[in-house]
Amino acid sequence: MNKPALVHQNISAEKVLIDQRFNPLLSESGLHKLLTNDVVFSALKGSAAMGYLAPEYTNTGRFTEKSDVYAFGVLVFQVLSGKRKVTNSIRLGAESGRVQDFIDPNLHDRFFEYEATKLARIALLCTHESSMERPS
Repeated sequence: MNKPALVHQNISAEKVLIDQRFNPLLSESGLHKLLTNDVVFSALKGSAAMGYLAPEYTNTGRFTEKSDVYAFGVLVFQVLSGKRKVTNSIRLGAESGRVQDFIDPNLHDRFFEYEATKLARIALLCTHESSMERPS
């Protein structure tokens, strides 16, 4: 029996924690922010500015499991690129498979290219414009 997905609503780099075994954990689900519209609006403004909000949110005004998947994809791009803002050139570099166009130069080539390419593909799938095309 599958449990329904819990929608986090506010995934960002600041909310990802790593335990002693390097398992990722998400903090602060954002559910408590439903108390006041001002708090929700200010949190959403920050998420939108960082690119974490899925494109369909502007049309529906609803968060879904797929909007969290989108935010996760943005987070993967941020880790790969070392940049807070995911630009179109980062996406194009990932689409073309040109690692030097999307990887953080501070890594000084100390990474496995096949892993970076695989992560870029995951990020691309997760940030697909169509929520139906994103993985669960």
